[in-house]
Amino acid sequence: MPTADSRAGAGAGATAGGSGGDAATLRALAVDIAREAGTLLAKARPTGQRSKSSPTDIVTDADRAAEELIVRRLRAERPDDSLLAEEGSLHTGASGNTWVIDPLDGTVNFIYGIPHWAVSIGLEGRVRLGVIYDPSREELFTDESALTPSGQTDLAQSLIATGFSYSAETRARQGVVVARVIPRVRDIRRAGSLALDLAWVACGRLDALYEHDTHPWDLSAGIAMLEAAGGVARTTGSTIVAAGNEPLFRQLEELVLADARGTPQGAG
Repeated sequence: MPTADSRAGAGAGATAGGSGGDAATLRALAVDIAREAGTLLAKARPTGQRSKSSPTDIVTDADRAAEELIVRRLRAERPDDSLLAEEGSLHTGASGNTWVIDPLDGTVNFIYGIPHWAVSIGLEGRVRLGVIYDPSREELFTDESALTPSGQTDLAQSLIATGFSYSAETRARQGVVVARVIPRVRDIRRAGSLALDLAWVACGRLDALYEHDTHPWDLSAGIAMLEAAGGVARTTGSTIVAAGNEPLFRQLEELVLADARGTPQGAG
């Protein structure tokens, strides 16, 4: 049975000296902040909606409030660290560590009241770690959780996750890839949160995933925990392919990518 827990012990991620901090301390900080942001979001309403990259790409007051909370905590406790967040927060520090933040991954689900969204906090640089908190289920995933990816190596028996761009033109091209993938797999799931999809590949609830038109904040925390759990992930441009094991990864990557040069069909 796949599990997620809140253990934040040392392990994945190198220990960094000076202003870098050690992995266990930084992971505990990320866990605390993710839980606080998740509590804020669980009490919030999807007000103040406005479009971003397209009419269907929406940000809410809750997205912005969660990002402000996370950034405020990190800037207060880690002033020398850099940070990059989905809703525009950006800071360049000198520590060699960068926090990569999606304050609310799955905003459309949040707006519609679908309980599948998460807070995602990754750290890259001198220390590598990832924390994803799902407030709806009160589930916490970290790169130190007791996660076991799927051992499924047969693509035809695999449950695959994907997602789609907010661009109608890009989405149409992505449909070509879906049409190629779905006859070759057990089935496809499109749940609406790439961060949670990665966490679910890490814990074996999904065998693998692919998605085009991604961004660093979608991926950072999830890749860290998937790789710490022994899974495989690779980004090619804005396309990610990830799986619980190398044989399945190779099969899915070959199917998703258009040619040997790694140009993805459907990537925008």
